[in-house]
Amino acid sequence: MMACAGLTIACLWAVLRYASEFMHPLYIVFWRSLFGVLVLAPSIMRLGVSVLKTERLGMHFLRSISGFGAMIGIFYSVAHIPLAQAMAVNYSGPLFASLGAVLLFGEKVYGRRVGALIIGFIGMLIVLRPGVDSFSLGTAAAVLGAVSMAGSMLLIRSLGQTEHNQTIVVYGNALSLPLALVMALFFWHWPSPLEWGLLIVIGAMSTVAQLFMNRALTVAETGAVIPIDFLRLVFVSFLGALLFDQAIDAFMWLGGAIILCSVVYIARREALVSKQEKGRNSEEDEGAKA
Repeated sequence: MMACAGLTIACLWAVLRYASEFMHPLYIVFWRSLFGVLVLAPSIMRLGVSVLKTERLGMHFLRSISGFGAMIGIFYSVAHIPLAQAMAVNYSGPLFASLGAVLLFGEKVYGRRVGALIIGFIGMLIVLRPGVDSFSLGTAAAVLGAVSMAGSMLLIRSLGQTEHNQTIVVYGNALSLPLALVMALFFWHWPSPLEWGLLIVIGAMSTVAQLFMNRALTVAETGAVIPIDFLRLVFVSFLGALLFDQAIDAFMWLGGAIILCSVVYIARREALVSKQEKGRNSEEDEGAKA
């Protein structure tokens, strides 16, 4: 399932790259956001207004804006820098999320976790190579996408403690739609038949990729399936070279591999620490009962 998600995402990025030749990335973001709301409409109608009940509207707004920023960063970077480079930088999202969890939520930080974070960010520097290649707007957009994705992950973690998943998804898509429309108006035109087809494919592939990934994370532990996610870089590098004549850069592969290894180590380490803490808490509870 994770391999299928990786292949679908790679194909989606290839379609995005091609679509950007006809449509501005911000214009594509609006239609992607609109399709996301339309897909949720049946669920909203079935569940009724109960799905909109919340006492954390401000937090939902921040989550929506962070998700919107991630989409803009990813779509813009895909349109303006090599697909493999955009994908490698995108891998750093969990690193920023792990760092944010320590700084914002006061999560315990261990020496090994700090070391893994440092190594991961070194991997990102290898991909970006500041001072060697010019730091373009497309590269900045890729970093913005990774940071925004991290913020979205942290906000979802916080909202998940009190909110239903459906509520998070509905607000995440709906609140950013007006802003997406305002930004799309600067590049507005009614889509041609070809553009309609591309937009529909983008919306459908985004949904299919999410379904594959959700299924993978449901049937296996996160630490077990994350290494398979590296296939995304393989698939997208191949498509970039085949369809857009983009050279396969050894530095992107090296940096992407370092970032992924760091993410995998952190995921496995956190899972182990969590199990140990649950075990200690269980023993303490049994001792208290005795």
